[in-house]
Amino acid sequence: MKILATILISLFLTSGSEIHNSEGDKPFLYVGHRGASYLAPENTLASIQLAWELGADAAECDVMLSSDQQVVLFHDKNTKKLTGESHVINETPWEVLSRLEVKLRETNLPVYEGETIPLLSEVLPTIPADRMLVIEIKTGPEILPFLKDVLDTYWKSGKISFIAFDFETIKEAKILFPEVPCYYLSSIQADLNKRFDAIVESKLDGVDLRHPIIDLSLMAKCNDAGLDVWCWTVNDPQTARKMKDLGVTAITTDRPKWLKEQIPIQN
Repeated sequence: MKILATILISLFLTSGSEIHNSEGDKPFLYVGHRGASYLAPENTLASIQLAWELGADAAECDVMLSSDQQVVLFHDKNTKKLTGESHVINETPWEVLSRLEVKLRETNLPVYEGETIPLLSEVLPTIPADRMLVIEIKTGPEILPFLKDVLDTYWKSGKISFIAFDFETIKEAKILFPEVPCYYLSSIQADLNKRFDAIVESKLDGVDLRHPIIDLSLMAKCNDAGLDVWCWTVNDPQTARKMKDLGVTAITTDRPKWLKEQIPIQN
């Protein structure tokens, strides 16, 4: 009887594990980090459009507010590193920001020289019907009313989702946009542990994590809580395969087409 009981328990645990790993049979998404930023300057219209052309399932971008409340694509608080001119985004009007050219990085193609900072309103109409724009909110909740105005006016096709490191911002985003998937960003295990109950209580759709902190234990905890798991930023096939095998459903990468080609199609 003990042997039979052991076998039955083993079968039960294996079955449970398989259910978790195939949860919802969600597709594995390749998300272009700040667009196709390996080849084109990050967070530019060219980079986002190139992500679509290369077959990325989604493109990620960063949004901030200018001093005159325009929702612009940019990652850093100051423009110096990426443009060579020093301007604090939230202290600078769109008229000034719109003239700044985003410098090419080493891997960017020369054809993309001269790309400028775009508005979110310019990016939204480019989303193909079968793709998703992942919008990382780089500010506090103050951007949300202006973000809503832009989405109401310019979002006509495709899907969107929100991610943010600031918990209050992503929580408020979920309240304002209940139909839009919202994910809490984190790179630190202790931070995730601290926020975990609040993430679940806030009815967020999941978490978007720096890949080194993701393991079987964390995946099981998220699955049990009904939280989807995305990860960033992965540019090597070995890590991508590991994340896929663990049950992560979206992987952010600078090279969406190349990385996708390295991973077997079958699940």
